[in-house]
Amino acid sequence: MPTRSRDWSEHVSKELKDLDYAQGFLSGLLDEGDDLQTALGRLIRLYGVKEYAKLVKLDSPAVQRAIDPKHNPTKETLEKLLAPLKLELGVKPTDAA
Repeated sequence: MPTRSRDWSEHVSKELKDLDYAQGFLSGLLDEGDDLQTALGRLIRLYGVKEYAKLVKLDSPAVQRAIDPKHNPTKETLEKLLAPLKLELGVKPTDAA
């Protein structure tokens, strides 16, 4: 991931407080090929891990573990991380026949 300027990071952090922006940001990361855990990690780090942890009522180390690719978060943890974004896990059909 390219290094971003501090101003860019601060701007995006503020923008992520807007639900529509945050949903679009996460969707964009997924569309670009990030897996869900990586995309959530990028979003949460920009938002602020401590602040996001308070939103989801988890301690910061638990959030850090959940977004660390070396760990495998549970479905319940992923749902907690998605809840502030008003998103949930789901399954959709593929376009392939």
